[in-house]
Amino acid sequence: MEGHPWRMVLLVARVNHLSQRLLAAAHSLCQRMDAGLDILVPADGIELPVTMTDFVQALHQSGVNCTLTRIPELRPREIVRYANSHECITTVVIDSRENWNVASSGKSASPWRKLVCPLVMIEPNQD
Repeated sequence: MEGHPWRMVLLVARVNHLSQRLLAAAHSLCQRMDAGLDILVPADGIELPVTMTDFVQALHQSGVNCTLTRIPELRPREIVRYANSHECITTVVIDSRENWNVASSGKSASPWRKLVCPLVMIEPNQD
């Protein structure tokens, strides 16, 4: 499975919030949608954890088209702008509602409402 180059899942994965559940969910979406994976990692100048490098390697070995881009700082508004400006992105996957301030009310409307594709939030395990 290579995934269609015109169909990508966008995974925004912060190095301090990586979980196997998040990575497995993104991989599963790619397989079900026959899509590649575009990964944004807000990590400037720090070494990526082994979990992430192993994940990218496993994706390549399983034939999933995968790109990884490191960005110094990433806020919801930039994620929405990035996703909306790339027609190939069909779904955005983030680690949790609280970590990205998805729920907002009042005058400052959530930038997530402007996202033109589905947003999937993978909440951490509640052990």
